[in-house]
Amino acid sequence: MDTKDLFDRLAAEEQPPTTVDVRRAVTAGRATRRRRRTALAAGGLAVCLAGTFTWHGLEGQVRGDRTATVVHETPDKDTLPASGVGPLSHAYYDWCGEKWSPGKAASFAGRDCVQWKVVTRDGRTYRMPEAAGVYLDQTAANYMNTAAPLRITPDGRRIAYYSAKDQRFAVRDLASGQVWLSPQTVSHEEMVKNGAFVTLSPEGRYLVLNGRLRAVVDMETGRVTDVPQGWQPMTVARGGDRVIVQNDRSRYGLLEDGRVRPFAGPIGESLSDLAPDGRTVAYLGRPGPHGEGMNLPKPDTIVTVDATTGKVLRRVKFRDAPRGFDPWRIGYWRGPTQVVVSDVITGRLKPGEVPRLGEIAYAVDVTTGEVRKLGTYAFRGWGGDVVIPGM
Repeated sequence: MDTKDLFDRLAAEEQPPTTVDVRRAVTAGRATRRRRRTALAAGGLAVCLAGTFTWHGLEGQVRGDRTATVVHETPDKDTLPASGVGPLSHAYYDWCGEKWSPGKAASFAGRDCVQWKVVTRDGRTYRMPEAAGVYLDQTAANYMNTAAPLRITPDGRRIAYYSAKDQRFAVRDLASGQVWLSPQTVSHEEMVKNGAFVTLSPEGRYLVLNGRLRAVVDMETGRVTDVPQGWQPMTVARGGDRVIVQNDRSRYGLLEDGRVRPFAGPIGESLSDLAPDGRTVAYLGRPGPHGEGMNLPKPDTIVTVDATTGKVLRRVKFRDAPRGFDPWRIGYWRGPTQVVVSDVITGRLKPGEVPRLGEIAYAVDVTTGEVRKLGTYAFRGWGGDVVIPGM
């Protein structure tokens, strides 16, 4: 069963999904994400569950090395100011708190509740109408592409999104209000059909376009670095000179000076961003031989790889991990030895209860395996997406 089949089945259920259903939806998508990571940004948590969600609030957010607790039950309906906005804690979109069926989103046209919303670290919530939000012209063939891609830099100060007005990707500095547009145009129809995927370099200057364009754009100068045929760009290092790429056979490589150096062997997992040293990447290791999809065992190690040689540096077992710890994706580095992973929130439901959805962020020390919780990003609802900075 692939993710789309599962999505259809969940949409047809009258009772809320159980813990097993949620976890099954997540694990079913892992194999697809390894083959083509473009599905990750377009679907988000909407891949896990069908229907609608109502914003419940941020239960924890990362501030330096502390976890701050914020409850934001009633979002501010104001539009994002042109400048002077502080760092973001996360972004999200919802379905107006109403029932939604795959391929039947036209009834939400003209309503601002299907826009992306951003939440600052001090709890302010703003609509972001310039960023394309939920796609309303879905069909039976493309209903998994429920929203346009959006990314936030690890420091929360810059945000990348698709500008429907300009038909280009944009990067915005929230404090100054400066907006940079990519030189390439991408039609709305293409976005809906293909579910584009983008990533940002840690400082927010370089934008990765993954899909038909296959390029890395210096958003401040407009310079475009094309990716060799057969490879897709995945992440770009600070400074833009090194890019992690992947081919259709799940083989990773390092693009530098116009050439790709393939890793020594295949890696069946998504890789982290490049570490601050510009050469180390990490992935989540699993015990023993395993299949794909729902047959995947839980990760139990953090594995680091030298991207310049493709060779494994070390494998370290998780230590002090909470019970049930089962990270499903890996992202940015919080320093030379700590990489951030996230786990999907799950929980059993009582009849008629609205699910609590979202993600929990953790820092994993790649030298010791120690796992430390950073924050919880949660809401009550049936579907939707939350974007965490750097993830």
